[in-house]
Amino acid sequence: MKTLQIIPLALLASTAAASVSAQDSAVESPALKVGDSWLYDDVTEAGATAYKETRLNLVVERLNADTMTVGIKHEGAPTAFEDHVVGMDWSQRRLVDGQQAVTTKPFEFPLNIGRKWTVDYIDATRRGNQLSSHVRRTYSVSGWTDITVPAGHFHAIEVVADGVDEATIAVPAMAGSAVVASSGGSTSMSHAQRGGVGKIIRPTHAEFYYVPALKNVAKSIEEQYNTDNVRLTRQTRTLITFTPST
Repeated sequence: MKTLQIIPLALLASTAAASVSAQDSAVESPALKVGDSWLYDDVTEAGATAYKETRLNLVVERLNADTMTVGIKHEGAPTAFEDHVVGMDWSQRRLVDGQQAVTTKPFEFPLNIGRKWTVDYIDATRRGNQLSSHVRRTYSVSGWTDITVPAGHFHAIEVVADGVDEATIAVPAMAGSAVVASSGGSTSMSHAQRGGVGKIIRPTHAEFYYVPALKNVAKSIEEQYNTDNVRLTRQTRTLITFTPST
């Protein structure tokens, strides 16, 4: 039976810093292997008060032609890993109108500074009162930066994404009544609101800090705003450990 060898993260970080520099022209696709695993601290903030922190285990379970199966579970959970099929470039996909559509694509290898790409798709699947959704993202490689996370200090290439999420929703018809007080007494008033179709628009912003030696991000931040540019949610993921397959 093979024994997994955990590479000291301090050595891995120094190796990564020595092997890449701001002058490097490109970062190639990661050489992923079955058994590569990552432990992340995952923090979700909603509004000004809601806060949730969990730790997620990710492990590569199977490699295919252009996709892989990644097992994900919360640290310490008694359940088995939940299998997710994702792209070999860590893109995520969803079945839309019978076809696989890329919904998130944080990396388009090789990564060159200044490179840009887009994700733009419409999902007409009804979910509750949501009739359809339209997602648009523009990704760009901004450059190299030093970043410190619980796993160590790394030299990472930064990808920034800005976009808009739009959802078309069904607005139900409503009827009601109210009592209005006046000098002549009280008057009962009724009102009705016609049903129809509305739209919710949410600007988004994301940052991904990819480290070639880690084959994944050392840190990522994903945010959603309302139309007044007030942040609604933020999800921050930071690396705790990386265990390469042997």
